[in-house]
Amino acid sequence: MHTRPRLVALLLVVFLVNLGETWLETSSRTGSPISAADHNGAYAMQQFEPRFINFEFHDQTAAWAMYAYSTSYFVLFPLLGVAVLFALARREAIAPFRVMCLAIAADYMISLPLFLMFPVPERWAYPESHAILLSDQWSSALINAIRPMSALNNSFPSTHVSLTVIIIAVCWLFNVRLRNMVTALGLTVVLATFFLGIHWLADIIAGATVGLLSVGLAWRVTDTSERPLLGLVRAPSARRALRPANRLATRGI
Repeated sequence: MHTRPRLVALLLVVFLVNLGETWLETSSRTGSPISAADHNGAYAMQQFEPRFINFEFHDQTAAWAMYAYSTSYFVLFPLLGVAVLFALARREAIAPFRVMCLAIAADYMISLPLFLMFPVPERWAYPESHAILLSDQWSSALINAIRPMSALNNSFPSTHVSLTVIIIAVCWLFNVRLRNMVTALGLTVVLATFFLGIHWLADIIAGATVGLLSVGLAWRVTDTSERPLLGLVRAPSARRALRPANRLATRGI
C-alpha cells in the first residue's frame, strides 16, 4: 500500500532522475547547442505545423503579453502544482494524492524515452522558426532558473503541458475546490508554452496526450474500493433510492 511519505519519496526520485538526465545531456554537449539530430527533430516539428503559424514578427509582441505569459510559464505553473499537491495531501482519503503522484511518475516514465530517442530543441533555438525566447525580453534569469531541470532538446512532449493536464484532470476527478479557476489558469500555462516561443504545436499535443494517459494509468491502479471517492461519481440520494419502494407501497404491492 502506498503511504504519503512513500509517494513524496517517489516524487523526489523522479525529480532527482530528471536532474541527472538533464545534467548528462547538457554536459555532453560541445560547440553548437543544436546537434544534427536536434535539427532534424525541429525540422520535423516545423513540417507538422500549418503554414499560417508564423513567428516572423515574434519580437514585436506587446510587452503586457510577454509579462503575462512569462509569469504563467515560470511562476504560475509551479505554484499550481504545489498548491494542488498540498490540497490533496491534506485530505483524509489518500487516493487523490496517490493518483496525482503516480500520474506524475508515469508522465516522466513515458516522456523520458521520447526525450532520448527523438530530441527536439525548443522553437526559439531553431533559427528557421524565426522565433525568439520571448521571456528573455524580461530577464534571461527566468529560463536559466529552469534549465537544470529541462534540457534544451527535451521539448517533445512538453512537460509543462503534460503536468498541467494532470493537475486539471485530477482536480476534476476528485472534485477539488476552485477547479474552474485551476482549469482557467492551467490553460494560460499551455498557451504560454507556445507564445513564448518555447514549444512546437506537436509538443503541446503530445504533452496533453501523455498527461491524460498518465492520469488514466494512475487511475487504473487505484483500488476499486477507493474509486467511489471520485468527484465524478455521485451516489444516488436517499430520496431517489426510496421512491420506487414508496410507489410500490402505495399500490398495495
